[in-house]
Parts: sequence; C-alpha cells; structure tokens
Amino acid sequence: MTTLLAYDGRPSCKRALEYSIRYAVNFNEPLYILTVVSKDQMDPEDPDPTVREYMEAAQKKASAEGAVVHSIIETGKPDEMVLDVADRFNCDTIVVGRSDRSSLDRLFLGSVSDYVIKNAECTVILVSDESRD
Repeated sequence: MTTLLAYDGRPSCKRALEYSIRYAVNFNEPLYILTVVSKDQMDPEDPDPTVREYMEAAQKKASAEGAVVHSIIETGKPDEMVLDVADRFNCDTIVVGRSDRSSLDRLFLGSVSDYVIKNAECTVILVSDESRD
C-alpha cells in the first residue's frame, strides 16, 4: 500500500500534509508527496527555491514523524499529473486538500480535487482547510 499527497505548499494544505503523514505512519506505508508546476514556471530538475523549500520542509516533517517519505516534483497539468503519479507508484490512497477558492472560481477554473475525486481508480481522501472547521 502507498499514499500520495497532492501538495502545493500553501498554508491551506498544511492539514492535508499532517493527515497524510498520520495516515502513512498508522498504516506503515510509504508516503509520496507530489507537487506539480507548469513547464513555464520551472525545470523540475532545478526547482524554484520556494518550491524546493516547501517540499524539503514537508519531507523533513514527514520523516521526523516516522514516515517513509519520497518527494516528487513534476511538470504538467496538476489534475492529470496526480492521477499519473498515483498510477505510476501503485498508490492505494490519494490525499488532497480542499481548495480555498470560491465556488465561482471552481466553476470557471476547475478544481484539482474535484477532478481527482471523479477520475481516480483508488481511494481519495479530501481534507478540509482548518479555517472551515
């Protein structure tokens, strides 16, 4: 069994990170932390310092809490890449955070979490932002 966290470093994803770490540790399974950037933004072989910082911080946190963790930086469309990586690593569970965008934004721009929920072939866990409790 493996778990994939779709992560973009935003504060609203902090709770999803914490949940996925607990989940991976409790089930004693590897945790893959994925961030997806556009090809225009950067080269995944030489990540932007901000991306590198939040991915390293997430990996350190997961390791410190006992998870076997792997971080992945990919380029492409986030919604499709999450499913591609989940398939590539035979993930049984995908953890996504709920976007802090408005319903109107989601209507026009779409939502990675909505796409993943509708199209994933494995279990998807949607973790809400702390401010929505």
